[in-house]
Amino acid sequence: MNESADLVKVRMESFLVVGTEARTTNNREMSGQGAIGALWGQLAKEALLERIPSRVDDRIIALYSDYQNGKGGEYSYLLGAKVRPATHVPDGMASRQIGAGEYALFTAKGRPAAEMVIGIWKEIWLLEAAKKIERAYKTDFEVYYNGLGAKPPNTLVDVYVGLRL
Repeated sequence: MNESADLVKVRMESFLVVGTEARTTNNREMSGQGAIGALWGQLAKEALLERIPSRVDDRIIALYSDYQNGKGGEYSYLLGAKVRPATHVPDGMASRQIGAGEYALFTAKGRPAAEMVIGIWKEIWLLEAAKKIERAYKTDFEVYYNGLGAKPPNTLVDVYVGLRL
């Protein structure tokens, strides 16, 4: 696990994400009744990335926002892509702004993406419980670099956690 002195902190500028969105909770996701897996399935089955106009690259963005009560409450999960400002949002999709600010950056590579992301979030929750990071609970996001078909060892994911200043 990272120690607070080893945390990678980065300053991010605001950017826009367009994709498909749902409300969920961590408890729902861990129970198998969550929305996140279904959104990933929809992204692949319906080729949603190809329907997003003005994408700036081929990366997949998973955005967490609108937290109701920290990690224990509901939040919005939007799965899509980074787009240019003023992009038209297709019917059935949503857009969200990733807020500018300071983020802790966690990176994992080489294992199945879902396994890596779950491991990173467990690490984040341990750091938070130990008061080694203080989350802002405004926007957090994941960046998937090698597309839907990436298989180990070609998987690479960054998780950005918004920090309270």
